[in-house]
Amino acid sequence: MEIAAMTKSTISVIGAGRIGQAIAGLAVRQGHPVVLSNSRGPETLQAVVDELGPLASSDTAAGAAAQGDIVVIAVTFDAIESLPVADLTGKVVLDATNYYAPRDGVIPAVEGDRVPTSVHVQRALLGAHVVKAFNHIVWSDIPADARPSDALGRRGIAVAGDDLPSKQRVTEFVDEIGFDPVDIGALDESWRIQRGSPGWITNYSAEQLLEKITEANSWHNA
Repeated sequence: MEIAAMTKSTISVIGAGRIGQAIAGLAVRQGHPVVLSNSRGPETLQAVVDELGPLASSDTAAGAAAQGDIVVIAVTFDAIESLPVADLTGKVVLDATNYYAPRDGVIPAVEGDRVPTSVHVQRALLGAHVVKAFNHIVWSDIPADARPSDALGRRGIAVAGDDLPSKQRVTEFVDEIGFDPVDIGALDESWRIQRGSPGWITNYSAEQLLEKITEANSWHNA
């Protein structure tokens, strides 16, 4: 008797720039269908789709959101308000965004009130289950640093989220595509890995990253 192959989750990417494409590439490598979208239209992603292979396709942001089991958002922070909120309702949203005022404009809630960026994203995407991950790694390091689960020297990737089942799904995905997930708590704690924090960008193991997450206390109060 044949046993049916396990169905792989569909990974949708809204914001198919370098970070989005890098995550998509690792997802395809693990057998996940991938749906890419950007602000310029599905047809502009045909070359990327062709390169990723038969598991990849492109769609509008709304179409990608509707299809995704995990929806990666890798847009600039000033585009958060234009995301398809209705289509993201109930979805696991992997938030790989970063706030950078010179590029995105000043957002008072984040700049003045120091609201964690992923909390701001969650407030904008009411009904979605936002989980922070992959915001503290250079895009080129995503394929370069990915390692099998039994490999030595795996890189740690911080994961933060409020909805535990959603955080678990992202945690499993992070592990599957080649990194050691490091649970840093709820979205309120995601400031610990924001732009400029001690754990930012550098390739740290899971143990080292946890140390940097703790160091963020003094960084945040500076």
